[in-house]
Amino acid sequence: MEIVMNNELKLAQVWCSHADQRDKAKQQKLKEFIADCRKKKIFVCVYESGDGSLLKNTKELLAHNLNNPTPRTKTSKSHDAR
Repeated sequence: MEIVMNNELKLAQVWCSHADQRDKAKQQKLKEFIADCRKKKIFVCVYESGDGSLLKNTKELLAHNLNNPTPRTKTSKSHDAR
């Protein structure tokens, strides 16, 4: 588990590996850390490793986005580029 603190922004970023997610002692320490941060009004963002291949999942997401374009909303004439 890696913790990155930004005191200026009052932000704590916590990076958890798969092993960290399964470790009950580390999860308990994380809960205590979050509670302590709340008292100090520090926002905590926890990032957890996902399952699967990042490369494969990214390829699938890109292919999906290319094959299924998002419909664009019509803008008013005052916002159209000319």
